[in-house]
Amino acid sequence: MEKGKKIWQSSSGGLHPLVEAFTVGDDYRLDGEVLLPYDVKASKAHAQMLHSIGVLTQEELDVLLGALGEILTKWQEGEFKVLPEHEDGHTAIEEYITLKYGDVGKKIHTGRSRNDQSLVMLRLYMKDKLSELTSGVQQLASLFENKGTEASDVLMPGYTHMQKAMPTTVGLWLGSFACALRDATIAMEAATRQIDQNPLGSAAGFGISHLQLNRQMTTEALGFERLQANSLYCGFSRGYFENIVLQALSQCMIVMSRFAVDMMMFTQQETAFFSLPDEFVTGSSIMPQKKNYDLFEIMRANGRVYGSLQQQVQQIVTGLGSGYHRDLQVTKKAFIEGVSLCSQSIELMHQIVPALRIHQERLRSAMTRELYVTDEVYKHVANGMAFREAYQKVKAEFFAHTTANAKASASDNGAAATH
Repeated sequence: MEKGKKIWQSSSGGLHPLVEAFTVGDDYRLDGEVLLPYDVKASKAHAQMLHSIGVLTQEELDVLLGALGEILTKWQEGEFKVLPEHEDGHTAIEEYITLKYGDVGKKIHTGRSRNDQSLVMLRLYMKDKLSELTSGVQQLASLFENKGTEASDVLMPGYTHMQKAMPTTVGLWLGSFACALRDATIAMEAATRQIDQNPLGSAAGFGISHLQLNRQMTTEALGFERLQANSLYCGFSRGYFENIVLQALSQCMIVMSRFAVDMMMFTQQETAFFSLPDEFVTGSSIMPQKKNYDLFEIMRANGRVYGSLQQQVQQIVTGLGSGYHRDLQVTKKAFIEGVSLCSQSIELMHQIVPALRIHQERLRSAMTRELYVTDEVYKHVANGMAFREAYQKVKAEFFAHTTANAKASASDNGAAATH
């Protein structure tokens, strides 16, 4: 391959620079920063398969495996770069091998397209991240459960409509997040089962004629559960599978966002039920006294950003027909950013939950009379009164008592003012 020349170019004429920048977008950067190791892994398996069907000699296979290992080492050391003129990591790999090792580099693409290269690279990334994040969410659920056990009997106000409602416990509150996260892993495990299919060898979505690729061999070599046998479905799954993964991860993002909102309410000075060590809070550039729990504001915002990234992917794939469309390239950035947001949030929560300080005195003082009004209703019900009759009786008594107290307080304040 001639350096700087596109793999699809037959003439020496260059692509207009504005067209090149517009069509390449961030693809080269995402491949170079995140996905290249997965591309190398798939290329090794593909080369071994090509050798098994007689396309590569043993010597050629050895050269290719050595070159791919060299690329990975250079990438890990920050020396292998994917440049805009490469368009993507696939081309950067092929160009490196061809320029350094000659004609053997021209064989590495046999039996595949950049379509299935992208598919398998992203699929391996998905599998890795789903495994890592599922484990992370399971650990986070256990952290919530353990913290809740420490305070299983500590009373706290329960809220509806942001107003005090009925008594609950810190253990029950924290345990609700543990339950939600464990349920979230069900969707993550289901997504893993769905995407665990090998698309390599489907090429541009129509398979390869005149060459009997051993796709089962690459399926086993890459650790996939099964072969994605229908070549058109392989292409169909680009973006579609990314959407499935983001939908599965959205459940734990929602749980973390809701915890963040609770923490913003419960760390205010007016409540101060909980706090975190100073290493988790920020300050103000003008107000020396401020301790801001703005990590939870960012977490709340990230929940919304994540939702918009998921929507981007879903809207792109919803508007497409069968076959490859260049629109699908745009899903890569939104997908990787969504996975990264989820990963960062889980990692932070692993530190927050064990560090959470529970202020029992503040919680006890917040357990005011109105929280127990519903209990009074059910005391009457237990003694045989109809629920609605008991409800009206207790409601009347409560507001009569509240009005009397308010009048007494106003009278006391007036007398104090006179003196």
